[in-house]
Amino acid sequence: MKTLRGMRVRSIGITSRGKLIALAAAMALLAISCGGDDKGAATSTEPPLVSLDGAVSNHGSKDLGSASKVSIELDDLYFSPTFIKAAPGAAVEISLKNNGTVKHTFTIDATNTNVELDKGQKSSVTVTLPASGALAFYCSIHRGSGMQGAFSVSAATATGGVATTVASASGGYGY
Repeated sequence: MKTLRGMRVRSIGITSRGKLIALAAAMALLAISCGGDDKGAATSTEPPLVSLDGAVSNHGSKDLGSASKVSIELDDLYFSPTFIKAAPGAAVEISLKNNGTVKHTFTIDATNTNVELDKGQKSSVTVTLPASGALAFYCSIHRGSGMQGAFSVSAATATGGVATTVASASGGYGY
């Protein structure tokens, strides 16, 4: 026992085992905090098919080829895939699922499409794409946070990209 100004103070030592346990706990906590799920990670490292005004949470692109169906995941502040290449003039059946924790919408101004989905909800809608250009879609609640994407129906350039820009004011075919 030690005496401190007339008081008896017992020295509490931390053993090597205690230090090792504390270090292991700190490392585990650090590993958990640095980790995360890759759900919604970009599926393509190529540049976006379409240039949209404002922020875009890009979570990959998909080329439908001759297919007429696509599944789009709505999650917290993004669509996956974000950009979809499809045949000009195609009628595309879109299966939507809100995997996020809050309500989202799938909105296309040019086709008067507005589907609201609560968390966990599924829905589907068929949209006819333009003969050329792009058709922008977005979440009317979270667009300002980058929750937007587009269908691209323009002819590919020699490098495989698409030279299309969609202004957010038009929200439509990219005119």
